[in-house]
Amino acid sequence: MKTRTGRCIDDGGDKRRVVIAGGGYAGTTCAVKMARNLRPEEDLEILLIAINPCQQALSELDLVAVGPPRPQFCELWHPTVFKELPVTVCYNRLKDVHSEKRKAIVGEDEEVPYWRLVLATGAIPFLPPIPGLKEHATTMWSVEDAQKLQQQIDEAFKSAARLADRNERQRKLSFAVVGGGATGVEIIGTLAQLLPKRLTEAGLSPRDLRLSLIEGRDDILFDLPEPERRSARERLAEMGVEVLTGSLVDRVEDDAIYLKDGRSAYSHVLVWAGGVRPDPHAVEWGLEASRSGRLVVDEYLKAKGHDDIYIIGDVAEAKDPRTGQALPMLAQMAIQEGPYVAESVLREARGEKIEPFKPKLRGEFVSVGPSWGVGVMYGRRLRGIPAIVMKRLTYVKYWLQVGGLPLAWRRTREMLAMGR
Repeated sequence: MKTRTGRCIDDGGDKRRVVIAGGGYAGTTCAVKMARNLRPEEDLEILLIAINPCQQALSELDLVAVGPPRPQFCELWHPTVFKELPVTVCYNRLKDVHSEKRKAIVGEDEEVPYWRLVLATGAIPFLPPIPGLKEHATTMWSVEDAQKLQQQIDEAFKSAARLADRNERQRKLSFAVVGGGATGVEIIGTLAQLLPKRLTEAGLSPRDLRLSLIEGRDDILFDLPEPERRSARERLAEMGVEVLTGSLVDRVEDDAIYLKDGRSAYSHVLVWAGGVRPDPHAVEWGLEASRSGRLVVDEYLKAKGHDDIYIIGDVAEAKDPRTGQALPMLAQMAIQEGPYVAESVLREARGEKIEPFKPKLRGEFVSVGPSWGVGVMYGRRLRGIPAIVMKRLTYVKYWLQVGGLPLAWRRTREMLAMGR
């Protein structure tokens, strides 16, 4: 592994360069697969462009926020993953794509020629123009976000401890999460399971805790079958979470959130998990985009009209060949697309035919608190501890895929130590 900051290349080079822009699930798995299968005699150079030296595991940020401060648990460091692989990692940002010149524009207008370009620049949280939302809401998209939420929790506890009036304490100890998808349910579930113990340790009463989950659609976890949705709702109710569905947010104020149908909830601490959007810069690169802002790809995950550009992960709008519907923006899709494109690029370099991408939706598991979950895999429904076990195994499988047994063993021990 070679690393560079600032400029990504120092000379023209005599190898065919594969530029992979994005160090998330899609970009990382693509670079790892390509590097491991690259033959010594092949004249390919693999250049990964990433903003940060780590890949953050978004599904684990809730525990970083509510549990002890252990931010490294949520980071998969590139030096660990690529240590012995023929990959150059450049820490910079993709600025533009000049497809007619086969050049990626990086950082301060550095031109990086490519033989093949893989765009895997991901997505960011989507915050609609709701009055008061940006001023009062915290997203959950990075370790920094999780640390910010942890600080808000600590400050809420300190403020509540100074109040004699119970109603005022309940306001300070009110937590609301907007978004009833997997991210929102996992965040509110972790808050509901872990905050009561922390309140007791701080000399406060867990009975003063107020928890709300708000979803604009008629139900939570809309991608799961109704029995699993019902189980999740019941579990949240048992944990003291008020679930408000069927109405959009109208406005947000200091300690309250108001819905368009007139309902409201205390929200001294507000977490926004109401959706994501693809990298907003992607639509500026001269490639065909859908109405959602995702870049359109063909059955080979190539940009329309560009045989030398692949697009993978959340920024790509790939279609399920069986249904014609756009594939969901899920980590499991990115983890399939990355290795597929790596294999396709190597096949092209060897003059071989490439095959269309065939996605496999294996299922989804959602934790409702660190020790209980719901999910479906290959049509089989699981809930409780079995669902949590399967969710943990998906982590282990990914760690094995990118880092082998040493990484998987180390991360598994860290996961168990945190109570995941």
